[in-house]
Amino acid sequence: MTAPLRVWLLSDGVPGHVNQARGLVRRIAAIQEVDCQEFTVPMGLPFLRPLLRLAQNNRHRGAHRLARWIYASWPDLDESPELIISAGGNTSFVNALLAQQLGSTNFFMGSLRGLDAELFSAVFTLQVLEHPTGSALRNNIVMPILPSNNDPDAGREEAENLRRRYPGCVFGTVLLGGDGSGYRYKDQDWEQLAAAMNVLSQEQKVIWLLTTSRRTGRRAEAVLQGLLNPETLAEVVWFAEHPRNRNAMFLQAADFVLCGEDSMSMVHEALAADVKVVTLSPKLAKPPVRYADKIKGLYADGYLQCCSISALGALQVSAVCNTRSQQQDWRSVIEQSLKPLLEGIRKTDDSDDS
Repeated sequence: MTAPLRVWLLSDGVPGHVNQARGLVRRIAAIQEVDCQEFTVPMGLPFLRPLLRLAQNNRHRGAHRLARWIYASWPDLDESPELIISAGGNTSFVNALLAQQLGSTNFFMGSLRGLDAELFSAVFTLQVLEHPTGSALRNNIVMPILPSNNDPDAGREEAENLRRRYPGCVFGTVLLGGDGSGYRYKDQDWEQLAAAMNVLSQEQKVIWLLTTSRRTGRRAEAVLQGLLNPETLAEVVWFAEHPRNRNAMFLQAADFVLCGEDSMSMVHEALAADVKVVTLSPKLAKPPVRYADKIKGLYADGYLQCCSISALGALQVSAVCNTRSQQQDWRSVIEQSLKPLLEGIRKTDDSDDS
């Protein structure tokens, strides 16, 4: 009987990052049994990142000592992992140093921000990474979407019961973010959103499942509460009043999803549920080039449609409920890229034992 793969998951405490890493572990667990331990590794002195990056890129022997000083905590080293996984730039340094110290395979998800890609066994991204010379990185694994940690069956029964209460209606789930990633919301944007949702309900029989988030804020929630037709809302989560996560059920029930374009994690959470996604952008939308390219890539690959809030009232719901002619199995794509990497871990272990 093959022993479970010993995995360490390093967390910077950011929910979006740790959930991405957990999603990758879930895909590994679909291939082989995993024994995963999580460690929180908060960076206590982030202003020293450039110095630590320089030390690690040059393989300076003082990098490990510097990192132990910068990070507020460090994983227990009683038993070395076979694989280290993390997401988010603040975890990249400790990920690489632990792998070097312990001889572990290591996977990183996200932008390297100048850190040498050769410090990792594999770097998982949504876009192709290039070497400074312009050549492709040999250890770059490009994913179709970010892997989700959600149980694909979570909320299914509750969603089916909810849909039976509204026969003949179309269910739209709305995931709202707020200011961030170059997107700025004004009262007018929230007013236009509420008006458009009311129109879609009246003209196209849409029933809504709506959740705000930490970045939406009380002011925006007050605007929406004052303007949305309560009869069209099957369930609402006003996060500022009562923070909770109902996304699993909301996404199970949805025929389509409206998602704030400012939140890449919410966009990918919706995509991972295999539901049709329309991203919403406010009037003031100037995302960084890298961020905008990710959205454009998802649009070009047929994963989502984009819509300004001001144009939402004209959306043809029947069209967005069938936006992809051939749904890509993102889980299979990621798992196929993982298999040779995982086989290499155990082959390395076997050679070390011989």
